[in-house]
Amino acid sequence: MSNLDLFSLKGKVVLITGATNGIGKAMAQALYEAGASVIFTHRPATDPASTVQFLRDSYPGSEGKIGTIEVDLGEVKIENLEAEIVRPALELSPTGEIDILINNAGITNRDTIVDASTEEYHKVLHVNLHVPSELSRLVARRMIRQKIRGKILFTASLTSFRAASNLSAYTTSKGAIVQFAKCCAVEWAQHGINVNCIGLGYVRTNMTTFHTSDEARETRILSKIPRGRWGTPEDFKGPVVFLCSAASDYVDGECLMVDGGFLALM
Repeated sequence: MSNLDLFSLKGKVVLITGATNGIGKAMAQALYEAGASVIFTHRPATDPASTVQFLRDSYPGSEGKIGTIEVDLGEVKIENLEAEIVRPALELSPTGEIDILINNAGITNRDTIVDASTEEYHKVLHVNLHVPSELSRLVARRMIRQKIRGKILFTASLTSFRAASNLSAYTTSKGAIVQFAKCCAVEWAQHGINVNCIGLGYVRTNMTTFHTSDEARETRILSKIPRGRWGTPEDFKGPVVFLCSAASDYVDGECLMVDGGFLALM
């Protein structure tokens, strides 16, 4: 197999959550450009048409297909994930299977531990931890049954390894998802399924406007990034293709940080 073939996703089918903007959109673009068919979830309030067109325009010659599933991950019940996401994805898949699952959708809040409402606290855990873990279990069962040597990927964070004030629910969910990914990797490696995480540093997206809207805070963060700049969604295109392709077949239970060296700095 040539080096280029190692990174090819031609004929593969990807199911990704949270792909209508930011990092998820860039990852979906990269996977589509690598030859994969892409199925992504979107909230009812979000029109997926622009994302579909964006993907098609990024690689007009692609043989891959694009499908969308309307679902609110903040409201969907865990017991309904198979009926509302997995089955529709299998129906949309040109092969009838899912080769790659990317759990990217996430939410946060910025209340202190004592001030956060129980409802909001548990909603963050639901979207960031419970939904991706159960969705992965459902997809992995199918992969094992069908003998698919698949890839499952979770989006982690700097807070998977470091605590942050006023982000306890988010930090808890991102720390737990890394450990869950390691458990999955250990159990499913024997079936040829790779499970890993891709970790976010400080990236300019809608979720980081709290930092970028404050010049002093933004400058303080920038001083801690050895690369000397904030990350962009496009910085995740190469890493996600690597982790979803044959190039990473011997990578299991890892968290690839895309953070410009932030965690490496004392």
